[in-house]
Amino acid sequence: MGQVSNGWGVELNGPEEDQKAWRILLKPPFDPFVEEVKDERGDYLALRSSTFDGIATSKEVHRVAKRLFSTLNVAMSKNADTDPVTNGSVIEFVPSGLPRKHHYLEVEPATVRLHGGIVEMTLKDAQGNVIEPPAAPSRVQLWMRAEALQPEIGSALRYLAGKFGWFELYKAYEAVRNMPNGDISNSEIKRFTQTANAGERHHPNDKNKSHKRPMELWEARALITQWVSAAIDDILAKNP
Repeated sequence: MGQVSNGWGVELNGPEEDQKAWRILLKPPFDPFVEEVKDERGDYLALRSSTFDGIATSKEVHRVAKRLFSTLNVAMSKNADTDPVTNGSVIEFVPSGLPRKHHYLEVEPATVRLHGGIVEMTLKDAQGNVIEPPAAPSRVQLWMRAEALQPEIGSALRYLAGKFGWFELYKAYEAVRNMPNGDISNSEIKRFTQTANAGERHHPNDKNKSHKRPMELWEARALITQWVSAAIDDILAKNP
């Protein structure tokens, strides 16, 4: 797992519960991680990542962060049922003095949804002393490691962002079609591709006839999510 060696971060914007989930699941020393920043205007959370290594300007950090947050939001949604967290100001950590904020205006659609959140468990011994568990990357951090090892995973995850439909599902399928799929049967794969290619669901083509038992959208979403997850597990198993 790579170490962060740059002086950049990006402020988290979004519901408090979702930011809390990012802080819980993205801890140092694993990459990426969330850091609490303190300055005279108040405390806030910032994402640190080796993805920002070698970047010289805040404008470029902002550009790279948009793609990184897009991938992370899907990983967080699939693993922790969170709503999207958006990238805010770029933070420049300077050797001496308070971090500097570089502001960039972003217009993002807002959604509000009730969900359970994440509970942090604390273990104590018989004397009441807190037992610190051994440091280990979260599943979200492992997914991001798989994305760094195989960029097609990142492509697939970004297609699964938001209210994705047949077009996005088929593009995600194309990204992982040559990777392990968690024992999805050939008949189900054919049912997915035939449904996706029929009519206006993917790209109209007279040669593509609808399957006799067309796949529902929710079924297709579950199938592709399973495929992407299996592909990630395979990459991580081969790169311990």
